[in-house]
Amino acid sequence: MHIWFFRQQLRMSMEKQKHSTLTIEQQSDLIVKVFQVSLDALTESGLDEVDALNGMLSQIAVLVDPDALSHAVDLNKQYRAIYLEK
Repeated sequence: MHIWFFRQQLRMSMEKQKHSTLTIEQQSDLIVKVFQVSLDALTESGLDEVDALNGMLSQIAVLVDPDALSHAVDLNKQYRAIYLEK
């Protein structure tokens, strides 16, 4: 699908949720959608997927608390093999 579609879906989703509290599931869904749109935009701009992911990771690493990074490393160890199998 075209990146425009995902951006429109994201905007509509955000408008619907603007005045209400998001559940954990809704927060997760929104984060996944935003992440995918960002990754698509970077790859469509000429970065390969690995470079795009590493760039986003670098930015996130600067912004988050070290405990969050530690948790991310634990998630990586637990789920990376499953991701690579797809």
